[in-house]
Amino acid sequence: MAVKEKNKEQKSRIWEILSKDYKWESYVFLLISLVVLILGTLILTGTLSVKENMPVIGSHPKPFAWVLVVASGFGVLYAVYPFFKPAFPELKRVKWLSKREFLADSIRVFMFLIIFALLFVLYDFFLMEIWSLIVS
Repeated sequence: MAVKEKNKEQKSRIWEILSKDYKWESYVFLLISLVVLILGTLILTGTLSVKENMPVIGSHPKPFAWVLVVASGFGVLYAVYPFFKPAFPELKRVKWLSKREFLADSIRVFMFLIIFALLFVLYDFFLMEIWSLIVS
């Protein structure tokens, strides 16, 4: 009786680790990207200086800082994108207001703000009058 051997491909253990999605890796990547963004910004503003004897970077600190800022900007976007990805289909289902409805609601909000501002000014005026009568 012949035994069938399963022809199973051997997956690389390193590839399995790299391809697995860990919850914390986005947070770590975001933190590193923010630190690099801050360092690039500090170099650009002159707060952080690069020594002249540094190879390649020392003679061109501003272009290096711009590379840091751009690369870390893309890193921040790449790290934050998975958190906002589920929101995009929801935005397609939102019913947006027409111009007329938007203007009507905006006018109502501004009228509400004006009325409350006047109300607080009147309260302040009357309370200051009462306070001046009590003190004098």
